[in-house]
Amino acid sequence: MDQDHTVVELRPEHLTQAESWVSSQSPAKTLLKQPGASLAPTSDMFGWAIVDGNEVLAIATITLTKEHVGYLECRVKPSIRRQGVGSELVGYVLQQPAVDNLVHLHAAVDSGNIAAQKTLDAHDFSRTGYAADGRLEYARHKRR
Repeated sequence: MDQDHTVVELRPEHLTQAESWVSSQSPAKTLLKQPGASLAPTSDMFGWAIVDGNEVLAIATITLTKEHVGYLECRVKPSIRRQGVGSELVGYVLQQPAVDNLVHLHAAVDSGNIAAQKTLDAHDFSRTGYAADGRLEYARHKRR
């Protein structure tokens, strides 16, 4: 894979393109199909995409609860998985001021997704148990 890609703010057209390659598993569909969820960054949701020209390679969102706990979701296009794009995007997201200032950030991954688990481990997340949907729960807690 070439390195001509860039990280941009997530826009509705990125989500539309990503829907064609996001897994049919319900947690992935929930990310893109939440009723009433804004597709543009708001005070409770932020999003980014890695694009190569007009092609979306990966998307990531941070959704905030009313308690200001962040939930990270990241999806990578199947044809470019295992090339470091997901880790690159997660690293970028974690450097953003709105995310870096979060005291509690959580993520959930499928138990068979070893690459995602390694990515979270590499970015200082710790496994904390299981999410309500059965996926592995990870957390990154920042001390103030």
